[in-house]
Amino acid sequence: MRTASSASVWACVPPWFSVLSSSSSSCEASDSVYDTFIQCLASHSDPSPPASSIVYNQSNSSYTTVLQSYIRNRRFNTSSTPKPLIIVTPLVESHVQAAILCSKNVGMEMKIRSGGHDYDGLSYISDIPFFILDLFNLRAIDVNIGDETAWVQAVPLLESFIIEFGRRANYMDFQLGLAKLWVLEAT
Repeated sequence: MRTASSASVWACVPPWFSVLSSSSSSCEASDSVYDTFIQCLASHSDPSPPASSIVYNQSNSSYTTVLQSYIRNRRFNTSSTPKPLIIVTPLVESHVQAAILCSKNVGMEMKIRSGGHDYDGLSYISDIPFFILDLFNLRAIDVNIGDETAWVQAVPLLESFIIEFGRRANYMDFQLGLAKLWVLEAT
């Protein structure tokens, strides 16, 4: 039951207070998601490097730089473009596995940014809360001529693969112009 004194307190609250209250609660929600995500990532991935060193939230000073570093279409680099709550920049494969698992645990959509031709902005925009799994640091190429195998991480360009293959082999039995015929099988 409301008394006269409690009604007068609510009458004194300026109208902009509700806007401030809702924005601070969304910040708290973002911080809560960030903390939960960090804890999950730390418990499901290799301890070195630490999970906190590869995850950026909107209050991190490097967040904007990391977000904007690979945006290919300036149309999606505006203040009105929806931003990810978190950006994860894995350094080892276990970080990728843990990020996928943790996205389900916190209920966020995951967008993968891997350095390809994303001019439509599909890897860094969404209408629902999301995070970016930025695979740009995963660029390793391991070519073993003796076993006739090659392990390629997420981001290398075909040119990088050809250069590395050329360093390891005494010959190259393909032409650069036939690159479309190369198929790398992911396992």
